[in-house]
Amino acid sequence: MKIFASCVTKNEVDIIEECLKAASQWADRIFVFDNGSTDGTWEKVQAMSSDVIVPWKQDGKVFQESLRAEPFNDRRSEARDGDWWCRLDTDEFYIDNPKEFLAAIPRWQHVVWAIAIEYYLTHDELDRIDFSAPAAQILPQLRHYHAKNSEPRFFRYRERLVWNENEGWPRHIGIPTEPRIRYKHYKYRSPDQIQKRIDTRKDSIQRGFAARSHYVSTSWRDEIADAATLDLDAGDGNYHIRYEELPRHIDSPARTLAKRIMHGTGLWP
Repeated sequence: MKIFASCVTKNEVDIIEECLKAASQWADRIFVFDNGSTDGTWEKVQAMSSDVIVPWKQDGKVFQESLRAEPFNDRRSEARDGDWWCRLDTDEFYIDNPKEFLAAIPRWQHVVWAIAIEYYLTHDELDRIDFSAPAAQILPQLRHYHAKNSEPRFFRYRERLVWNENEGWPRHIGIPTEPRIRYKHYKYRSPDQIQKRIDTRKDSIQRGFAARSHYVSTSWRDEIADAATLDLDAGDGNYHIRYEELPRHIDSPARTLAKRIMHGTGLWP
């Protein structure tokens, strides 16, 4: 079983190296699509080129979720039935080892959802963190989080899968497994990085990206959180996951049965 990752990034120079190093511990190949970085991200990816880390392409076209289909379609010939593909974002670090997690998934299940342990920068951290330090030193100092979001992150490869380059995921991606893998999500890491994130997304919106509501902030100060509203990471590996707030990811028994028939008979890949 191999794991391939499709990683789309833009202006993440502060964290890209740490992300790719961490993902290299479990991914066999990481195809990095730089979406027009201007801060040195692409140059850093190129400097990290290896058998695992592949600087696939740089293209400043308007960001869409479907961009991840491009490296998949270009390099899918390297995969075999039963391998896995990951949607890898630059600010995500897995708590559970994906190789071990995916190896335990039954063959008739094809999709793994992930739970995001989402860290926020709080008012008190603004005063005590040296934001000129490398990301490897900053990230452990971010201690406040929420865990109430979940999205698909892995799907099992099949040769007949079709991933159109105007869609966020392949057609008939498959049946989700009930267990969800966990990862740390560091989308807010410093005032400068937050402002860059806001400005990058604002530019994408102006160029045609259909943004979600949480991209409406204009200043980094809008994204600084109150520690009292968050959970504290005690450093013991335990996280307060708000399961009641997570989106539903398992189909009804009837829909699961229908999918098993369609995939099992080969009508769907």
